[in-house]
Amino acid sequence: MRKSAFPSKEHWYKGNIHSHTTLSDGAIAPMDQIRLYKDAGYDFLAFTDHNVMNDDPSWSKEGPLMLKAWERDILYSYKVKCTHIVGLFSPDCQLSTFRREPGDKRTMTDQDLVDQMKKENVFLSLAHPTWSRMEPEEILNLNGFDAVEVFNTGTERLCHEGHAEWVWDMLLRHGRHVLGIACDDTHSHTEKDDHFGGWTYVNCNDLSWASIIDALKKGDYYSTMGPIIKDWGLDDGKVYIECSPCSEIHFITYPARGKACYGENLTSMEYALKGGEAYVRVEVIDSSGKKAWTNPIYF
Repeated sequence: MRKSAFPSKEHWYKGNIHSHTTLSDGAIAPMDQIRLYKDAGYDFLAFTDHNVMNDDPSWSKEGPLMLKAWERDILYSYKVKCTHIVGLFSPDCQLSTFRREPGDKRTMTDQDLVDQMKKENVFLSLAHPTWSRMEPEEILNLNGFDAVEVFNTGTERLCHEGHAEWVWDMLLRHGRHVLGIACDDTHSHTEKDDHFGGWTYVNCNDLSWASIIDALKKGDYYSTMGPIIKDWGLDDGKVYIECSPCSEIHFITYPARGKACYGENLTSMEYALKGGEAYVRVEVIDSSGKKAWTNPIYF
């Protein structure tokens, strides 16, 4: 019997949970940023300015639902190395401004940062670990975050370091139930530089702050650079997926090896479970090389 990984096929909301404005080191003012995402058809958006959360009730009136969020960081003496964590605030958060000083590696560990943020935020994402120059052992020893940025538009277009599938699978192989996120991480003046390159489609009953956060926590979404995942799940010992026309569909598993599929206009595929899989996730890639990622099914 087929069992979808998505609660509903009807309610999908497009959003970006990592963006910057002139309130920190972004180049676009908040209202201008909101209009850009509204015109691009986004349903929700988060400003994640560095070490400060700002909120203006008028922002949501202009278009996308605005989530309260920020990005916090730790500075290293070796300046190209850093740790950045994106945090989303709870729907009952009444703060209009919340600020912290940047962490300093001499006085704060990566785990100190995550532990502090867990007390203040309900969803934490490890930002651009490839660009941050994080070592595998540093990532594996860091606990408490909910997701890792599997794709970051800004760092990809800056220096081709936006992909982190290797980080995600490393964590999953070690038994960590970590989700994947695609996002923009906007800093530039022009929208074509680091806007609209990666986003999430969240599957929940309504477009509300509480519902979006709940769906993110549960993994009821997929991440994409363009391809559409229409459905995926389990069907009598098989993992199935239905998607927009693609040229590649890949089932990534561990420790059993998965399955790679190539062709023209692929819209569905199945993978027969071999037994012993700790997890299965799927990537689809269209003819232009753009990807979409499911979250894992765990066994």
